[in-house]
Amino acid sequence: MSNISSQNPVVLYHASCERIVTARRVLGADGPDYVAAMYLAGLAVECILQAHALRSGASPDAGHSLALWLSRCPSRVREGVTGQTAAEWNTLRALWDNRLRYFSRGGLLGYLRLRGFARGISGGPEAIIRRNAKVLVAAAEAVHSRGRAQWESFTRR
Repeated sequence: MSNISSQNPVVLYHASCERIVTARRVLGADGPDYVAAMYLAGLAVECILQAHALRSGASPDAGHSLALWLSRCPSRVREGVTGQTAAEWNTLRALWDNRLRYFSRGGLLGYLRLRGFARGISGGPEAIIRRNAKVLVAAAEAVHSRGRAQWESFTRR
């Protein structure tokens, strides 16, 4: 049973790949679900970081903190994320929160306004939500892609 556990690095790796694809699909859909896209994109990064951390022997108790999961990853993963994708990592950390899964569109708008992510965006609530969703998903894709490349390079050894 342990080989299909949510704490199995390989299971987490595959889940991360599925979540990032789903986030992009949901974002690009006719009548996109911005809240779901944002949540799934961050979850994809959480899963890939967990996969790296757990494979290297970290304990599975970091909750939903991207920063904490990254701190438990091997140094090559930490350096890749905070080096090559530093801007995207910072954007993702600023925008994503595990509690996004509980938000309605109105709740998301309030969250974005409260955190200062509505400033400078014209076009009203829809434009604010759409812009931030696209920014978060793009940032998550970059970080996930880096994590995936590192996973695959380690696996090929």
